[in-house]
Amino acid sequence: MSIVAHPNLPSRASAYRQPAEGAFAQAVLRLRRSRSLASMLPALLFSGLMTLVVTAVMHATSGAVADGFLGRWMESWLTAWPIAFPVAYLTGPALQRLAAAISAPARMQARDPGLAFGDIADASRRVTRRHGYAVLRGLKPAKDFSAV
Repeated sequence: MSIVAHPNLPSRASAYRQPAEGAFAQAVLRLRRSRSLASMLPALLFSGLMTLVVTAVMHATSGAVADGFLGRWMESWLTAWPIAFPVAYLTGPALQRLAAAISAPARMQARDPGLAFGDIADASRRVTRRHGYAVLRGLKPAKDFSAV
């Protein structure tokens, strides 16, 4: 016995494949399905934000904050972003490796002994054992109910 779907009702598969409404929704679906586009997204957002801020600061510090500031700012940003994005995308992996290599000695220093919790706990155990005291961990003082 086979199951036949009703011809007027869309199946789940056909509903998933239907084109989305609007250009933005189609771009989001394309981005979700493409690993290569998704790998570009961090560089795209980072370069866009950085060039937006840098061009705004450069225009503001040059004394060009007057009529037409927004138009000149957007023009310089749209000129800088297409240059910055490929640079950020292509140099990103190499710069991440460089940053990891530079910060490796700092990570190693953080693992050197110091006054970490484990060091203090070890010292406490040694002193307690040396003096023959019993270890009472997790005990709370008893409440005095005689005054109630």
